[in-house]
Amino acid sequence: MGARRWLLSLAFLSSGLANTAYANPYDIQLRGLGRPTSASLNDPAVRRYRDLSSELVFALAPRPLAPAETLGMSGFEFSLVSTLSDITETAAYWQGQPGAPIFEGALPAHGNRGVPTQLWVPTIHLRKGLPLSTEVGVNAGYLAWSEMVMLGAEGKIALHESFFRWVPALTARGAVGRLMGSSDLDIVTIEADLLASLPFGIGGMVQLTPYAGYGFLWAHVNSQVIDETPYEVLDSNDQKGGTDGSLYTFPTLEWQDNQHGRLLFGVRLNVAMLELLYELNIGMLGNRIGNLTSHSIKLGMDI
Repeated sequence: MGARRWLLSLAFLSSGLANTAYANPYDIQLRGLGRPTSASLNDPAVRRYRDLSSELVFALAPRPLAPAETLGMSGFEFSLVSTLSDITETAAYWQGQPGAPIFEGALPAHGNRGVPTQLWVPTIHLRKGLPLSTEVGVNAGYLAWSEMVMLGAEGKIALHESFFRWVPALTARGAVGRLMGSSDLDIVTIEADLLASLPFGIGGMVQLTPYAGYGFLWAHVNSQVIDETPYEVLDSNDQKGGTDGSLYTFPTLEWQDNQHGRLLFGVRLNVAMLELLYELNIGMLGNRIGNLTSHSIKLGMDI
């Protein structure tokens, strides 16, 4: 990914968050997955629904976006983040069906049937330090060119805070997320991560902090009612659902039906109150999908 694209992403972050309703070509519509014939997880349409929601959850779920060290009792951080997440854009569950694409709008320049190769998720991230080596945070990640926003809250507690120079800090982190703005999907996520980091001073003015972590991500996924014939029906025979009608839902995916591991690596550069951070997330989404990656760049102010 070129540096110019990252800089442009960061430059337009705020305007993108402020104009979620301006255009929505990347809003998800589940009609493109086909109609399930049963509630079984082995039903072909349900498998497509499960795989699509797994990739969407990985792209939108809150990320740690910080080393293991907490901010301290008086610390506060405000940051803007640009995340690009890979998706399996050639898979049937992203391509949809003729006349029923997954994305409501079409951007031909972004690939076959308007399917992008990556999802861009600009995010606002706030963190506040608390006593006893703990901290809390909130974030809002927006799926660019859609009306979908993932709101999240997180908490961290330090198990070790680098009291000994060459012993890494170790922190446990938990987070929850809720998808807003989707007409077809209702998603709640839970995360649990273990993070380790070790800071290095450079020239007395700069601090470089590499970090790594591993965790699990669970999602509870509900579909809203899907209309297989989303237009006014003048003839009762003009119902794609036949005798079953045109309305249907996908089965609920429970926590154990949509879970995966997540490996992450990052590095943070601090100069006075300013910080620049890069984080790589690797989602292990199972045998059907494989591993997907996301790249995040954060520009923040640590007060």
